[in-house]
Amino acid sequence: MKKTLLFISLVALSVFSASAQITITSADIVTPNHVIYQANDTLPNISEGTAGATSQIWNMTALAQHTTDTLNVIPYAWQPNVNFPSSNIVLKQGWQNQYAFGLNNASSFSFLGNGGSGNIMGTNVVINQVNTPAEIAATFPFTLNSNFVNDYTSRAQFYYGQTVQGLQVDSVRSKSIVHKTVVVDAWGSLTTPLGTYSVIRSKETKITTDSLDAYIIIVGFGSWNNVQASMDSVTTYSWWANGIGLPLVTATMDSIGDVNRVSWLQQLPAVGINEYTEGGMESVFPNPAENEINFVADASKQQSIQIFDIAGRMIDSFLITNEKTTVNTSAYSNGLYTYSVIGKDNSVINRGKFTVNK
Repeated sequence: MKKTLLFISLVALSVFSASAQITITSADIVTPNHVIYQANDTLPNISEGTAGATSQIWNMTALAQHTTDTLNVIPYAWQPNVNFPSSNIVLKQGWQNQYAFGLNNASSFSFLGNGGSGNIMGTNVVINQVNTPAEIAATFPFTLNSNFVNDYTSRAQFYYGQTVQGLQVDSVRSKSIVHKTVVVDAWGSLTTPLGTYSVIRSKETKITTDSLDAYIIIVGFGSWNNVQASMDSVTTYSWWANGIGLPLVTATMDSIGDVNRVSWLQQLPAVGINEYTEGGMESVFPNPAENEINFVADASKQQSIQIFDIAGRMIDSFLITNEKTTVNTSAYSNGLYTYSVIGKDNSVINRGKFTVNK
């Protein structure tokens, strides 16, 4: 779409002129036990502004809400994964059993990779995608003219065990080689439906080469075969403010340099839950369980229950439709399990533990 020039009144100019250049540090990154509500505008009509300009004014009050996402920020201890032992912050999107494992320290905020399970062509598979080295989101202090180059490789491999187009696919592996550059190229005032903030703007460019291989078995013999290869380049702008936790706005550009998608914070990150929240689950019994366990909850507030094994893999998920939900545990091995109670807004509102002892 054609870029739209932004105009402001003299009154607004006098208000925005009070903004100043800011610096982002590790203290500005969201901490565990918070919930982030994000909206997505898939038909945006905004300008990304001018590179190198100082004291800029971005007016994004017209951003629309076409879709929404909920991010639950949880401690690593709630979702441990042996692939990411140094992670200290985990982001979970909505109800999905998918997690981004982050590391926030004095020098940078980065992502070590992703873990969880998902449905691929009708098969539920556990996938761990590891970044080597980590993907850096920001280096600290992050301010005007901050810049870095981040070259990393993202790999994942998992058992599939399905027949696709007559071929027996045993396993699948993916590899992405990424060349990423980031520069903070502007600062000023940003106004969204959430309010007006002093911000810095970072420009991120990713050039990614992807390959997907399948281990195909033919007449008892197997070999790795490349089934897909591609290259892509994406430019993204992010507006950061002090004390917000994550970027206020993230704008993705299309191939001709226009903004084609914008994600923006609907609310400031809300304080979320502790590991055990009173009222989230009224009763769990019997504990230890043998062949079944009962969860008593308020079906008007809770949506589902997710059950995880000791390795953090989700092994069951149940909708809460009545006051009592009974789960058959006869196929569970003896040991410790954890559960998450998911609210109507897809946020995690409670966690707990139970054991199976037959």
